[in-house]
Amino acid sequence: MSYYNEERQPTRLVRRKVRKRKRRPFRRLLRLMLVLLVFLMLGGVAYAGYLAYKVKTTADDSYKGLANGNKSDLRMDKVAMGKDPVNILLMGVESYKGSPGHTDALMVLTVNPDTKKVAITSIPRDSRTYLPVIGRKSKITHAYAYGKKGHKEEATIDAVENFLDVPIDYYVRTNFQGFKEVVNSVGGIDVNVPFDFDQKNLKGKKLYFHKGKMHLNGDEALTYVQMRKQDKRGDFGRQDRQRQAMEAVAHKALSIKSISRADNLLQSVGSNVQTNISLKELFGMRNFYSSIQNKKLEQIKIGGQDEYINGQYFFEPDPATVQKASERIKEILDYKGKGAASSNSNGDSSELGQDSN
Repeated sequence: MSYYNEERQPTRLVRRKVRKRKRRPFRRLLRLMLVLLVFLMLGGVAYAGYLAYKVKTTADDSYKGLANGNKSDLRMDKVAMGKDPVNILLMGVESYKGSPGHTDALMVLTVNPDTKKVAITSIPRDSRTYLPVIGRKSKITHAYAYGKKGHKEEATIDAVENFLDVPIDYYVRTNFQGFKEVVNSVGGIDVNVPFDFDQKNLKGKKLYFHKGKMHLNGDEALTYVQMRKQDKRGDFGRQDRQRQAMEAVAHKALSIKSISRADNLLQSVGSNVQTNISLKELFGMRNFYSSIQNKKLEQIKIGGQDEYINGQYFFEPDPATVQKASERIKEILDYKGKGAASSNSNGDSSELGQDSN
């Protein structure tokens, strides 16, 4: 009996030791996984903090207030995005070396957070209208060029307010490079091309577009929205393509889940976009946008006819459609008006620079 116990005891000890040795690799692996998990959690927190910092930096870099203190002269009181109905002027500016710049795209986004109504009004770039900055009629696209350095946005805002007799509360201005970079940063956009056409990009390379669904990168998207001469509907067709591209960019930007893409988007915005919308006001619109993102934007159009004055092309807006557009915007805003906008003048037309496309 003694022999049996003496023989068995060491065997048990050996087995215990073996078991302990078998457990150690598992414990090491468990510890390693816990360390990696903590590291990843800390890394995620650090990157979240980095993105928050980038968002604030981007907002600070892009922010530029207006000389009037961000309150339209057509308002009795200042309004706040996310709380009050507002108008936002979207400006797409083309500016070449030696050029004072022109607004190639002008759209007024009307937003009412109470009624959840959203509308977009496209203004043909060649619309002949009174420009307060020069005191006479010319193309509305030239208001930006005539504006003083550092106040070109105000010159365009004044022209649009005079044209539609509605307040412009906020503006967002971007350039061609900014549009291209933003599209690339969201991984390109999907559009429904209305017909086959080809168009040269800014570098003179011919790009081809085919009827139906196409995925476009930044350069292709910019070329797509710039084309005008091959469209039978002229500037109206281009306005529809601009709206289409803008909605596609917004949809992609708000559905970004990739951290690297979010970072790229912030970099693109920071260096190419300018606005008087503060970060606080922008965040105030998040819940509202979530509630209307699947709704189709109401499109308000301005009719008119082509005219040539002293050999220069103009789009002469139809006063009835301008009045109708103004009334609809005011209805969505629940805006009663504050006096009248600057009185129109029948001054001489003038040309500033060469138009593209």
